[in-house]
Amino acid sequence: MGWRVGLLALAIAGAACSSGQTAVSPSPGRAAPTQAPRTAPTPAPRTAPTPAPTPPLPPYVIESLRARPYPGGKLQIGDVMATGAGYTKHSMTWPSNGQTMTGTISLPAGAGPFPVVVVNHGFIPPERYWIGQDSGIFGDPMAAHGFISVAPNWPGYSGSGPAPADLPSIVGQVVTALDLVSSLRSLPQADMGKISFVGHSNGGGISQIAMVVDPRIKAVVLHAPVSSDMADNARKWWLQRPESLGGLGTPDANPDGYRHLSPRNYFEAGQAPVLIVQGTADHTIPADWTNATYAALQQRGVESKLMWIDGGDHDLVDANRDTAVAAQEAWIRHALRI
Repeated sequence: MGWRVGLLALAIAGAACSSGQTAVSPSPGRAAPTQAPRTAPTPAPRTAPTPAPTPPLPPYVIESLRARPYPGGKLQIGDVMATGAGYTKHSMTWPSNGQTMTGTISLPAGAGPFPVVVVNHGFIPPERYWIGQDSGIFGDPMAAHGFISVAPNWPGYSGSGPAPADLPSIVGQVVTALDLVSSLRSLPQADMGKISFVGHSNGGGISQIAMVVDPRIKAVVLHAPVSSDMADNARKWWLQRPESLGGLGTPDANPDGYRHLSPRNYFEAGQAPVLIVQGTADHTIPADWTNATYAALQQRGVESKLMWIDGGDHDLVDANRDTAVAAQEAWIRHALRI
């Protein structure tokens, strides 16, 4: 009996030393308890960050000018101003930015259609300017050879309305010229597929901006043009006439604005071919500026040529002027394939 009692004691002691978990048998007719299934917590929905609004570009930069509409309107031909060999010169008007702009148009004899040359004159103080000054010398010989020549008077010159106040003067002049191009649609004699721009001095700056904005321009001739880096022009001239800046400010205060207005930064292959003509004795436009513009055109793959006229000053005269105009016509005919 003693060993049985010992074995029973050992069995009870072993049960007491187990894990402490004992199986519970369900009572008859009672289901075994079940454990609720665990579910993963639902992640909170993520909200995409709201991008910061992009500030609008100033209206004077190349990107804005490319997006701007140029509706123009009806070009009105006015009184006869002069008659030349094979052409007649008239006054003209057209609408731009809600204003009436003025200029001249030299029409070849005949029904056309004729290629068109838009001639942008250089800077002349308004009180000294007369209609056709610095544009007839480049445009009228073209009219004598079968081109329509149109020459805008800048905003505020000789009856032209004012430019938008938020634009630098040179940009207002570009807008005027491109509205003139649109207005040529109302002229049956004009061949809208053969439009070229010619510019002297500041008119060369207008033409450079226009050529990188408007693909309708198929040929460009620049006579002693201002710099294709607009900061150069500001430091040399514009800062002396603060009213001409139109919100652009100074190059030091607004370097990005000047960078985005400078046509040099927008030259690219496929744009209108460019001829630059300048006298070696030009006292107004530094040769370094012209060389830099030509180098940029070449580097970007724009068909271009630089022609120096020995001894020529900023305003070419006599034989030098005849040489420049002959080169101008040959270049435009080459670019337009006529």
